[in-house]
Order: sequence, then structure tokens, then C-alpha cells
Amino acid sequence: MKSNVISIAIALFVLAGFGCNKEEPLPVSAKFTTNIQNNTLTTKQGFTVYLEDAEGEFLAYFKGANEENSWGTGYGIPVDAATDSLKISAYGAEGTYTFTLVATSYGNWGETRDQDVQSIDINVTAE
Repeated sequence: MKSNVISIAIALFVLAGFGCNKEEPLPVSAKFTTNIQNNTLTTKQGFTVYLEDAEGEFLAYFKGANEENSWGTGYGIPVDAATDSLKISAYGAEGTYTFTLVATSYGNWGETRDQDVQSIDINVTAE
């Protein structure tokens, strides 16, 4: 009797493991708009990023002001996926910067990753 109970318990445990489903990643979109006119700002002018069309499990932006916060070489700043806009502080020096938004979702127990990236070049001039 004891061996039957153990056998049933093992069978249920094994079936429970096969019963776990793998889900596809959530849809991703890194679409955003800004209030920047002609992709040009002054050194003291911040801007707003509108995220109404952005979606994904994880969102992050890269300001592109230096290597540490540029897409591909540095770390992004996490964004709450429920946020509809971001206020971004001014770039402190003249130049051209690449602002990037990355949307990422994982599925199938982390085996599948979907990612979308959108970037814009921002020209910063002296005030």
C-alpha cells in the first residue's frame, strides 16, 4: 500500500512538470515620439518622450550622452511599462547624440526573447 501511494505521488509530480505551459513573449514595440523640433535642442533644453505606442515586458532608454549610457556599449535606464511619457534632462554639451528606446519580452521560460529598438539622432547646439 505504501509503495502504491509513493508511486502515485511520483506520477503526479511528473505529470505536474509536463503540465506547465510555455508562453510566447508579450508583443514588443519601441515606437516613441518626442516634442523635439527638427531633431535639434540647445544645451539647456530638455525634452519629452511619448511612449503611447511602446510596449513590452521591459522598456529601457539610452540617452547616448557617453559610452556608459549608449545602446550597445552601456546600460539603459529602466522605464515602467505603464508610463506614457518621460521627461529627459538636457544634454550638457554640444554635439550629436543617439537617443534609443529598447522594448524586450521573454517567453518559453526565458528561452525566447523578442526585442525592438528605435533610435533618433539629436543635434545639440549652444544656447
